[in-house]
Amino acid sequence: MNYARVALLALVVTTACGRAPDPVQQVARDLERYPEYAIVIEDLKMEEAFFPDYFLQLRITTSAGQRVAGKDTMIFEERVTEWQEVTEEVFARYEHYLGMVVASKMLDGKRSTPNQAHPAGYQYVGNSQYGSWGGGGFWQFYGQYAFMSSMLGGHRVGRGDYDDYRRNRERGRPHYGPVTQGKQTFGTAGTQTQKTKPAFYQRYRQRTASGRGFTSRTNSRSGGTSRFGK
Repeated sequence: MNYARVALLALVVTTACGRAPDPVQQVARDLERYPEYAIVIEDLKMEEAFFPDYFLQLRITTSAGQRVAGKDTMIFEERVTEWQEVTEEVFARYEHYLGMVVASKMLDGKRSTPNQAHPAGYQYVGNSQYGSWGGGGFWQFYGQYAFMSSMLGGHRVGRGDYDDYRRNRERGRPHYGPVTQGKQTFGTAGTQTQKTKPAFYQRYRQRTASGRGFTSRTNSRSGGTSRFGK
């Protein structure tokens, strides 16, 4: 299996006024030609001003079948977009989902939406093409699919967690991984984010501790405090 990584993809998604209404939706439409794709919230930021500016950065994984060495092979490619300026409303739609898949399509044609946001890599768990359940009831990816494991940042997916993910997906709910001592594992408020994006997590904690949150929409829904990771 070959795996090509592109460091940066200049994604141009604009309207007449120069601002994307929702870059996730636009990218998902553009990716429909692929048999499989996933769109992850790679990063998000707010530039404070009297009228703040909001930005999203996306990580896109696509796969398509190719004939390699006489065998039908799925070739995966990953790329990261430039910052996309969005409205406060669009930003609020994704602000809880840092590092999570907010839109996807699998080989069986099943699609997911932001309401079914889940940790990157979970969509490949349970597929015998990519790995198997090992000792202790944890999923193990085959060596050639190590990049799928890396998406999880060292987190091991257990059967109970995977069953919860499937139930949440079927019910149209986001899945943040297991909850340990009252803390979710993935998403903007997750312990994995604290490990993999410490600078971002520190800024996030400072904002939520001050009661500011990221957006006024968040504050208005929660009486002045952020509802990250609800």
